[in-house]
Amino acid sequence: MISLKARYILARELELLENGVVEVDDAGTVVGLGKYTGGSVVDLGNVVLMPQLVNGHIHVLDAVMLDRDDMYIDDLVGWPHGLKYRMTKRLVETGRHIAILKKVAERVRQYGTGCVVAYAEYAARDVERVFRQHGVEVLAFQETHGGFPPHPHVQVASPLDHSPEYLRELRRRYKLISTHVSETEDCHEGGDFELATKVLDADVLIHLVHVTPDEISEIPPDKALVVNPRSNAYLVGKVAPVPQLLSHKPLLGTDNVFVNEPDLWAEMKFLHAYSAAVGWSIGEREILAMATVWNWEKVKCLPPIEVGLPMRAMAVAAPYAGDKVVKFLVKRATSRDIYAFVEGGKVII
Repeated sequence: MISLKARYILARELELLENGVVEVDDAGTVVGLGKYTGGSVVDLGNVVLMPQLVNGHIHVLDAVMLDRDDMYIDDLVGWPHGLKYRMTKRLVETGRHIAILKKVAERVRQYGTGCVVAYAEYAARDVERVFRQHGVEVLAFQETHGGFPPHPHVQVASPLDHSPEYLRELRRRYKLISTHVSETEDCHEGGDFELATKVLDADVLIHLVHVTPDEISEIPPDKALVVNPRSNAYLVGKVAPVPQLLSHKPLLGTDNVFVNEPDLWAEMKFLHAYSAAVGWSIGEREILAMATVWNWEKVKCLPPIEVGLPMRAMAVAAPYAGDKVVKFLVKRATSRDIYAFVEGGKVII
């Protein structure tokens, strides 16, 4: 048993506890949570003890084409002939993907990310293995390429790429399915939303840049929706209508590594600034939840700090957070402020 004290703790659904204590048993499970009332503890000091970050959507293999973003989006990432597919396939065929995956996993972990929802054009099992070796949990989706790969979770780049019969067969065969939806105006006008939600019945819907309010109202509440503000702003010049998606508890991703550094602190800052610029009413707590606790509810990636759940947290230095702790984390904090990771009952500084 270990008792951890911190100036601030973001527990449960990011409920702020000042001078709080978390008790963790020998199995690494939270067994106590509350205000410090005295006794022997490991005092982490003037930090925020909070859940580790979750990257709700990331393409990791395309780091091989870093900053090759000088082409139209379909020529870059369109299946099957886009540059991304040609380069990642060659990467895996030559066995060079393991070295690149290690480098990406190291950087992802340095940013305080404890879980990724990874899209693997190829080699999903290698993505899982390498990231877990670096302390990052993975929910990996293997691209189908028009076939039926031996992996429990699959993704299609766009439902427009395949016949309705094939999409229905994917739904019949697989436990979890994900797809990009209405990232571009062309895809939305082509009817990809209806195919994704009514035919493929995908569990995870990515991007949703061009969806309408009526379409949003049709999405079942149990579906996981993921927005990627920086990549959408950069590649298609528009950001998903996040305020209209909030009732679904959307998740936050950094998307393609070849376009964006997989830094969720930067993603939160961008969404915060963009929201202010366009007059969106999105609170800092909602933005932080998109990168942390909502992922547990939607895709079971990393639990909140809560009694009965495994302890996966990090201590973030808060030298002048004042009474605006969550705003400090979203608007100011960076990976440089990470003081320690907490894995079960172990504090890793």
